[in-house]
Amino acid sequence: MTKSRQWMVLSLFLVSLGCLIFAYKTATLGYPALPDEQSEQWVVQVRMEIEPEDGPVQASILLPARATGFTVSEENFVSRGFGLTLDEDLFRRQANWAIRSLPKPKTLYYRATVIGNPQDQRFAKRPGMPESPQLREPWAGALSDIVEEVSSESADVESFAAEVLDRISGRGPDENFGLFLEQVDTQDDRARLAQTVLAAAQIPSLLIHGIMLQKDVQRSALKTMLGVWNGEEWLLFDPETGHKGRPEPFMIWWRGEEELARVSGGVIRDFQISVKMRHVSSLDLAARRAEMRDSFVGRISLLHLPVQTQSVYEVLLLVPFGILVIVLLRNFVGLSAFGTFAPVLIALSFRETELLKGVLLFILIVSLGLVFRFYLERLRLLLVPRLAAVVTIVVLLMTLISLLSNQAGFETGLSVSLFPMVIISLVIERMSIVWEERGAATAIREGLGSLLMASLAYVVISLDILEYWVTVFPEVNLIVLGLIVALGRYTGFRLTELFRFRQLARPKA
Repeated sequence: MTKSRQWMVLSLFLVSLGCLIFAYKTATLGYPALPDEQSEQWVVQVRMEIEPEDGPVQASILLPARATGFTVSEENFVSRGFGLTLDEDLFRRQANWAIRSLPKPKTLYYRATVIGNPQDQRFAKRPGMPESPQLREPWAGALSDIVEEVSSESADVESFAAEVLDRISGRGPDENFGLFLEQVDTQDDRARLAQTVLAAAQIPSLLIHGIMLQKDVQRSALKTMLGVWNGEEWLLFDPETGHKGRPEPFMIWWRGEEELARVSGGVIRDFQISVKMRHVSSLDLAARRAEMRDSFVGRISLLHLPVQTQSVYEVLLLVPFGILVIVLLRNFVGLSAFGTFAPVLIALSFRETELLKGVLLFILIVSLGLVFRFYLERLRLLLVPRLAAVVTIVVLLMTLISLLSNQAGFETGLSVSLFPMVIISLVIERMSIVWEERGAATAIREGLGSLLMASLAYVVISLDILEYWVTVFPEVNLIVLGLIVALGRYTGFRLTELFRFRQLARPKA
């Protein structure tokens, strides 16, 4: 690869890498691209009151599964006196309590904090082929006729399941279904009847149970959905309405024919599921989700550093954005300044004083510094002592302005000490030299150029969105670096040169 092409490849690589990391963190890990975004979080609580009988008591509750489109970020068990064990795999989790003797009724609690995880929508494992239902006549013949008739009116597994549920709901009259509908009363009964028909057609299906995560509900009702395997993925149907798709926000709790809660050695006197919704920071939820996944990319942010360290690196990571502004102003606009990146450092100091007040303080210090610098020139000091004297004078000027501001009740002047002393001293030194060698007009023009660059850089690095991005998405500086590499190959005219040589563009008379 020739050198003339390397800059292009490097620039595209850096920009692409930064964009890919940014996209992964937003799309997969859920980091919000904008600050102050809010997300929904739910607190789900199970309350089970047990009335004991003779002997030991054992109780079990199926817990929300991991792979459900939601993530259980925190969970707590309140069961004083009971022994607690957990059985879990990817699609089934169960809490088991046991106690040798329970003299009086006891209430067990389970509480979980649930956050959305749209990237994980696995409903269940890949199924095997179901066994054909063994029914007596006339139900066996009716079932065979149902399968044959529905198959002729459907094109695939999805349309077959939808047609079955439509007939079960009674929207389509069918004598054969009438034999089965006599014993159908609840939503679960409809789902089991649909399972029977699907099994006869050799279509795997599964009961999926859960709750709707509503705002604030004291007693949340359980909802049963029907999962149908189409050979590639699980399709979810509402057995009551026949609609395909997962209602929002429906949290899958458990799968199959098991009961949610079971007790031996006692009876369940009261069972209650309550839901409470909270609005929390999307950034906090994303950081928690990345931590649970142990994601390496999720750790690429300043959020994992101590707070005081975060503040330091937040400022440092804003510097490349200010430098990008300087590159544009120097290479494309044609502005000149004292020093290459001194305007960026001055812009950083403006963050403490605000722009207008910072500009006034900068002009004041540089003007007074120039007066003393011209006086020192008459003393014919050597370079290093002269620079040391200028730095000392700048420090004394900063201190004096701070003291006068404090006496006058202004807080702005107190921040002047945050100005980079050495940079301002070098600006004063450079400006005085240019003044002597190239005239006052050139010195003032370059001084104003430095101030303009610093002001524009300040406007950019003060954007709230950039401060947020460098904290959460520090990889955006890879994009900045790629742009700087690309801009570094520009050798065309600058805007000021077009204005300067505008006479050459006019047609000759």
